[in-house]
Amino acid sequence: METFFYVGTYTQPIHFGTGEVLLGKGGGIYCIALDHDTGAARVVHVNPSVPNPSFLCCSGQGFLWAVSELKEYEGMASGAVSSFRIDRDSLALERINTVPTMGEDPCYVSVAPESGLLFAANYSSGSLSAFPVNGDGSLEPIRQLIIRSGSGPDVGRQEAPHVHCAVPVPGMGRIMVCDLGTDRICEYPISAETSRLLTNQAREIAAPAGSGPRHPAFSAGLDICYVSLELSSEILALRREGSGWTPFQTVDSYDKSPSQGRNADNLCADIHLTPDGRFLYCSNRGRDCLSAFAVAPDGTLSHRGDFPANGRTPRSFCIDPSGAYLLCANQDSDNVSIFRIALEDGGLELAGAVDIPTPVNVVALPELD
Repeated sequence: METFFYVGTYTQPIHFGTGEVLLGKGGGIYCIALDHDTGAARVVHVNPSVPNPSFLCCSGQGFLWAVSELKEYEGMASGAVSSFRIDRDSLALERINTVPTMGEDPCYVSVAPESGLLFAANYSSGSLSAFPVNGDGSLEPIRQLIIRSGSGPDVGRQEAPHVHCAVPVPGMGRIMVCDLGTDRICEYPISAETSRLLTNQAREIAAPAGSGPRHPAFSAGLDICYVSLELSSEILALRREGSGWTPFQTVDSYDKSPSQGRNADNLCADIHLTPDGRFLYCSNRGRDCLSAFAVAPDGTLSHRGDFPANGRTPRSFCIDPSGAYLLCANQDSDNVSIFRIALEDGGLELAGAVDIPTPVNVVALPELD
């Protein structure tokens, strides 16, 4: 049996918030097939139609959306987001349309199906863009642009807001936004009447000062949320209480004990739970590992081990829908590593890798309707 994934890449130079300039070498959006019996993967095709398609999302209706992480698009200080139709036989992508995000360096894209909205997080501009999605997958021009304000104590990384993600809370009519620049995690309700974010009803959670919240992962019951804190290399656990969230645990994103040593330059990145909710993983750039945690019935985390990423600078990763494999995009070693997940303890065993230049994001193709 094969499972299919799409991989976003950097195709041209990009200037990161750390000050680093990366020379993107990717060819566009890659479709890869994973053999569940062997763990081997192969590239099925590549779509080169948009620049810097760094982050992706797709739907069971046969559509994929990709941001173009750019500082300038069509003469504007803006990136872009594109819609694609997925061919149900070949899984090749056909671009439908592209619209500007009206913010620089969009680094995250998501769709909230019940609201018919697509969201793009504009990192450098510290803003959030919302777009109506049509039934054919195409995007309408921007409906709402939320420009955040504030800063944090890290003068190099938190001189201004830096929106790193916008993640729908499934079935709740809300999205969660992580603002790395202001150490804020913000939940915005979506109006069912107007399909707009209700900014006057937003609820904010203050992350530890200088921690830099990046991405959330929700438990199946939506009562627990785990947030990767990029700058402090920690994971913050939140419990829903009433209409808000309360922090109840903070753990290191990798083993910082004296025997292992601390990587001063480590920046944690992506975070995901297994489908059964028993294990949580976090990627660490600098230590270049994937860290595994067991999840107790009350939601508390216990560290189970740090596993080499089989590459440099592990960015986004994806757990396949069966929970058997984890695929990790190693940005600076030009490969996607494939790991088997041990069902008994959550350990990771390297099964293989596929060569893809400057990979950033991996998403699984859902079962098509």
